[in-house]
Amino acid sequence: MRTRSLVSAAVSAALGAALLAAPALAYGADGGTSGQVPAATATTNPTADPTSTDTPTSASSGTPSDTPSPSSPPIGEPSDTPTSADPTPSDPTPSDPTPSDTPSGGSTPAPSSSAPADGTGAPVFGNVGSDPSDAGFLTVAVSSDSAVTEVSADLTELRGAAPATVAVTGFTLVSGTPQDGVWRSPRMSQLPSYGSYDVTVSAQDSDGDSTSSAHATTVDVEPKPVFADRSISPAVLDVEHTHVTLSGRISLFDPITGDTSPLAGKELSATAESGSSAVTAADGSYTIDVAPKLNGLNATSVPVSLSFWIANPDGTNTYVLVDSKTLPVVVSPSRIRLDHSSVRIKFGAKASSSGVVEYLYDGTWRPAKGVALDMGYYAKATSGAGGRFTLTDPYIPYDDSTFTVETSLDSYLADPYLTASHAQFKVDVINRTNICFCSSWIDEYSDLHIQGSMSASNGKVPPNRKLYVQQSADGKTGWKSLGWFTTKSDGTFNLDGYVAVPKGYWRLYSAGSSDYQPGYSNSVHFNRTATRITGFNAGPEPVRKGHTVTTTGTLQKLSGTKWVAFGKQRIYILFQAKGKKSWTSLGSVKADSRGRFTARFTAKQDGTWVGVYLASGSYVDAESYHDYVDVR
Repeated sequence: MRTRSLVSAAVSAALGAALLAAPALAYGADGGTSGQVPAATATTNPTADPTSTDTPTSASSGTPSDTPSPSSPPIGEPSDTPTSADPTPSDPTPSDPTPSDTPSGGSTPAPSSSAPADGTGAPVFGNVGSDPSDAGFLTVAVSSDSAVTEVSADLTELRGAAPATVAVTGFTLVSGTPQDGVWRSPRMSQLPSYGSYDVTVSAQDSDGDSTSSAHATTVDVEPKPVFADRSISPAVLDVEHTHVTLSGRISLFDPITGDTSPLAGKELSATAESGSSAVTAADGSYTIDVAPKLNGLNATSVPVSLSFWIANPDGTNTYVLVDSKTLPVVVSPSRIRLDHSSVRIKFGAKASSSGVVEYLYDGTWRPAKGVALDMGYYAKATSGAGGRFTLTDPYIPYDDSTFTVETSLDSYLADPYLTASHAQFKVDVINRTNICFCSSWIDEYSDLHIQGSMSASNGKVPPNRKLYVQQSADGKTGWKSLGWFTTKSDGTFNLDGYVAVPKGYWRLYSAGSSDYQPGYSNSVHFNRTATRITGFNAGPEPVRKGHTVTTTGTLQKLSGTKWVAFGKQRIYILFQAKGKKSWTSLGSVKADSRGRFTARFTAKQDGTWVGVYLASGSYVDAESYHDYVDVR
């Protein structure tokens, strides 16, 4: 047998004294324990805080918990307040962590309760593995027919070209009895590296029996993360709390040295419907702000998690869950208040609406900033300060209509924390009146021919179909109405009318009404020169039959605003006998240079005489005064 050190003996004595105060195990007649395996007695560290629960995590991932169970937790079960790990007073050195920085020695496995009858055999092993609270220790459950006096282990690396084997001795009894108890090694600081080890255990009892169990188990000795001050806020996501803040501090516990140090410069990945990342500070602390983009408009909750990966010596990576929480989503009612319920616009203007979008929170309607709004398919806006917005349809409305303003239904733009809402307003369009002066001319008689149509921007004929004929000398100013006419029921027209001055510009005008704007046609230009015969006379009167009737007069043309002589033109003398409807041309005479003319005829019967100028080129015909002569 190996001889124990004085320090180990002192520790065993202290533990033995503690065990004497515990309830005694009940043994059967065969010397073994009676019934089921007794509950394990918690291993205590004289220097550790007995209330501390935070321990380094084990290799597998899981759900975070701020109060880990005594059994070995997965890596994903963070602990927030590590305590001292090594119960052996001889192990700590000046560099050892303080009790608050290292994991505690949690519950140890129960004794095997399988001790052989006295004198019947060598020691028998029960559970063999890492200490549940600290992978830097190895625990072995062993029983025998006499008191076990020594436990040792050989740990062999499972990987590497030349695996090393390390002997671990100095096991001390931590629960149960020397004949049936759990033994724990000192901290295995002599291990060459992190990794997985094959464990072979040996034991010897007081009557000289010994036994060895090759490949009793495998253990993983890896640094373990320790978490503190973890926080995920807010407790609820709503319209006023749309960002999630994750904060805390991460340390790394080294099971070989027992030291705990900040995990600095580690990239963390936060997930809350969408991803975000951050790197821990020099003290291992982190703060991450995430704005979840809720998956759909009807989301009721958002799972939030924070994790990272630890690189293993074999080149693999281990996923570590730092913290997680599911945050409920509260959706607030929204409403849209428009500045106007109806508007009147002239055709050609665009329909616009303005107002405020609000949401109900804590019983109060509040302005909602940053809400996407639609009006039809093409008008889009986002509410600004005070929840105000203005929407303008890019297309011109052609008739009266109703527009709907609504919060966007686009899943990428809609606010998931607000219910959908809408509001309507009416648009009264004052229609444009369209007048086409499609065909027109002035003939030699100074008759203006007009042909065209009248309609409105809504495709209908305005109820007021009265059109005015207007004339201007230059087509810009001085427009004067010469008269009016009414279109047909379908808005068309085709008619002629005499104009006194056949030179200038003409257009058509509609006065409009409450629902139709005033309208003007295109303007047309004609350049005929007006003529006239003045001073016409047939005489004498009365005159005897067979005597001579003399006709005289002067031909003039309009020059600017003045009438001037129009000489060297031929004048025709026409006669209409009394009681007849037809006219007879009696002959013609050419005016002199001053436009004066004289023509003589034999009087045959009563009738009316007239002088006529038949225009050529751009002149207009002229017709003299009708003079009746009585023949006796």
